[in-house]
Amino acid sequence: MSRISPGLGRLFLLSSGLAIGAGIFAVVENRYLRHEQQLISRPVFDPPGIKYAYSSALEVGKIRGWVAGMQPPPRRPGTARIIALGDSVTYGLGTRAEDAWPAALERQVGDVVDVEVFNLAMCGWDAEQSVSLAIHELPRWQPDLVVWATYTNDVLPTYLMWAATDEHPVFVGTSIPESVGVLPEAADLWLARRSAIYRLFLANRMARAKKAGLQLGPRVDWYERQLSELAQWSKTTDTPVLVLALPAHTQADPAQCPAVVNEHDCRLQAEGYRTITQTLSRSGLDWIDGQAIYAATGRPHFMIQPGAAAGPGAWDNDAEHPTAAGHAALAAGITTEVVRRLHR
Repeated sequence: MSRISPGLGRLFLLSSGLAIGAGIFAVVENRYLRHEQQLISRPVFDPPGIKYAYSSALEVGKIRGWVAGMQPPPRRPGTARIIALGDSVTYGLGTRAEDAWPAALERQVGDVVDVEVFNLAMCGWDAEQSVSLAIHELPRWQPDLVVWATYTNDVLPTYLMWAATDEHPVFVGTSIPESVGVLPEAADLWLARRSAIYRLFLANRMARAKKAGLQLGPRVDWYERQLSELAQWSKTTDTPVLVLALPAHTQADPAQCPAVVNEHDCRLQAEGYRTITQTLSRSGLDWIDGQAIYAATGRPHFMIQPGAAAGPGAWDNDAEHPTAAGHAALAAGITTEVVRRLHR
């Protein structure tokens, strides 16, 4: 009987070890992948920049939020179509779908023009996600007007998927923050798009980096680039775009802000709003000052009243997500401009 050479033996052991390791990896990968599939939102890497979407519609018979693979409803003859984009403020976190400003806008514009407004905003979305959705998906929807409400935190890219858990965070960024990546950025992103384990790995590294002092400040150049891409898309496709600049609603009257939230937060809110309005002013996009809309109502703080229950997803003293009254004020503040554009 011939003996197996030491070289072949080592090769056999190595191959066996690799096969066992690959099997274990596949089991763990499938486990984490199944966990992701049970979340209300899931990672989306195609089209690029969208990052994540809902797995299925959250409300029966309503379009609120972007659902992966969503198909546009057929156009109704003679009915103008408006698409509302944005983050949790536009989505209407803490309010019913019919109280969010896109639904209120449909009612108010509907008194003048036959119109339908679809709210495709997503909680946690940044500028890149809204712009990517417009460029890659909205042409099929054939909108007569796109209204994007940009909030002050849009200048910071989203790295983690909203609705994931702290125990299982999911990395969905299109860039890697400093001290988080392990490989060259392109390789890290390639693996993150293809492996649930790697998405968890990067998310956990990001949490540790933050704990160690990583500061994720505004990226104005990045935000400016998103505005430029949106303006170019609007021009190329001849699709009108109107941008609604949204401050924290406490900024309707900055002098009164410290009466409802701490002075440090008031200063950050004011600086954030100044950043987006200054950048919008250089973008070539048409935009409306949401701060002026809030201030014109005479009710500068659309917050949950003491003793009142906060709506789903909102919290007491929520200075970011307005009440239904705040949404109605925003809709009223842009109605005239929206009607004018639909009549062009």
